[in-house]
Amino acid sequence: MTTDFVQRAAKRCAPALAFAVAALSLAPPAALAAPTSPTDVADTTLTVGDLLPGDTVSAYLIADADIDAANNLTYTMAPGLPAAYDTIDEIAAVASDGTAFVHGSDMQNAASAIAASLSTPAVTATAAGDSAQLPLGSGYYLVRVTSTSGQTRVYQNMIVDATPAVDGATYKPRELAPVDVKKTDVAIDKGVGAQYGQSTDAYSVGDSVPFRVTTAVPSYPADSKDATFTITDTPSAGLEIDTSSIQINGVAAATGADYTLTASPAGYTIAFTKAYVLAHPGEPIVVTYNATLTSAAFSHSADDLTGNTASVTFNPNPYESTTVSPADKTTVQTYGYVFKKTTPDGTPLAGATFTITLTNGTSVTSTSDAQGYVYFEDLAAGTYTAVETTIPSGYQKAPDQTFELSSATATADNPATAETENNYLVATLDVQDPKLPALPITGAAGVFLLVMVGAGLVVVGTVLGLRSRKEQ
Repeated sequence: MTTDFVQRAAKRCAPALAFAVAALSLAPPAALAAPTSPTDVADTTLTVGDLLPGDTVSAYLIADADIDAANNLTYTMAPGLPAAYDTIDEIAAVASDGTAFVHGSDMQNAASAIAASLSTPAVTATAAGDSAQLPLGSGYYLVRVTSTSGQTRVYQNMIVDATPAVDGATYKPRELAPVDVKKTDVAIDKGVGAQYGQSTDAYSVGDSVPFRVTTAVPSYPADSKDATFTITDTPSAGLEIDTSSIQINGVAAATGADYTLTASPAGYTIAFTKAYVLAHPGEPIVVTYNATLTSAAFSHSADDLTGNTASVTFNPNPYESTTVSPADKTTVQTYGYVFKKTTPDGTPLAGATFTITLTNGTSVTSTSDAQGYVYFEDLAAGTYTAVETTIPSGYQKAPDQTFELSSATATADNPATAETENNYLVATLDVQDPKLPALPITGAAGVFLLVMVGAGLVVVGTVLGLRSRKEQ
């Protein structure tokens, strides 16, 4: 075997695409399949990692590599490849992305164009745990991962070089390092309040509460059959969306060429067009709006209280119409205060009205019922003073009631209602209205005597007057 032959063999092999990956370790030696021809090398094994259980990994043959009887490395291109990638030199010229997905790179553009022309995989495997193994014959492959179980990711196509490696004067199967799948995450983050946290207790009934939804356009392969991207936001009872306040990236939202907006106080949906999605991969999307907190606000338990849920719908497998909708939820916690109004002897006293003033200047009133209960609900955390503004007849004004509401103080149910809630501060002492003092008994008797004497004098005067006239 001459040195010239080795150099010619190496030169023929040089165009092979070096798919650079972040390999934690080389795949362990595996039993190799028999060569497909007397002069070909045995199959090699590709391990694809960072998968979800049940993901499907398929390898489509782009170029079949073979070694002829004269020990020459030859290629047979798959039929129907796009003109820009239908020769081995064109495939070899595509640069690798390495381990990370890079939208618009030479490899990603090539992978998207090639994928559209390949319909039947050469081999398919299903992920067991977080990885799958594919036995590959000699050649170049497009590797596609699809999923119906993925909730937060879109997989990208990869190109893998499994061509024979030079081994002295001959060839051997290429050892492929494990590769992690290329993917982009699809996430959504919901915020509420001035700081856009996960929850707030800074708002009372009637207040306008700010909300924000943060996400990004999924990065789909350019050949995606489906490229869904829809944002949906649905409030619970107790919140009504101000549809005129909805903005996307700081601009008032309105149906147009890029998306369709459907909105009402009960929720909104923003459905982006496929053309927009494919043209704006990874673009940040921020939706802001305000919602009014209403008297229907509630707090039944830590997991069941006023709030809303935002979700983003996308195709984890862009070659099928199946969609998933990861979501994020925010909550608006409110509080209440209840006390019992009684007479000095402990009898429930109805008809006493108390008034509190909210931080926004709004006055809220509550009147004692037949059981004497007075209660205020749907209030923000803070300190309040209840002032008796309507006093039942025969009673005096009760002292003002100052109380503080927070997650630490308002933890009980309201005994005045049938609904079970967990956000009330229940006063331990009844609030009493003192009775008005009665008029003294002596004073009343004196008044009565003066009235009677006056009436008698009137009668006597009348009689005397009549007698005098008669005598005359």
